[in-house]
Amino acid sequence: MDMGTNEKKVVQNWLAAVRGDSEGVGDAFTRYFHPDATWTLIGSTPISGTYKGLESIQNDFLGANFRGEEREGPSVQGLSQEYGIKPLEVEDVLSLEDGRVVVFCRSDGMGRNGVPYKNQYCWIVTVRDDKIAAMLEFCDTALIEQAQFDKMIVPRGTTTPVYEH
Repeated sequence: MDMGTNEKKVVQNWLAAVRGDSEGVGDAFTRYFHPDATWTLIGSTPISGTYKGLESIQNDFLGANFRGEEREGPSVQGLSQEYGIKPLEVEDVLSLEDGRVVVFCRSDGMGRNGVPYKNQYCWIVTVRDDKIAAMLEFCDTALIEQAQFDKMIVPRGTTTPVYEH
């Protein structure tokens, strides 16, 4: 078997399993992720950071995608449950070395505020003992801020260089 073939198959099986309803998605995480797995989202969004353990990944990270920040005020936050979970559009799954696989995919969602959530992802997935042990997620974090957390990205209004060379 070629290097990385088994790890790639684990990731492909997980991707196929997350194409169902929300209950099926939860089952797919339980089946394909280590209980001590980590998920890291780059950036400085309210959900950026590293989540340790499957329970934290499901509740604190994935759950926050639908809850939002739960901050006070008039904004509507989170992804729309009514729009539903659309299957990821998987563009490519490539074997790397050291049990890692890279996935390029796109989402199809909708913020509860009406902002389309069509994000583009690059995931570096580490597989250990036929289960996913770590996810490193790169994506459009400005879109997360707009669609999930109802934030507007506006120019700062700076008219002169702050650090002139």
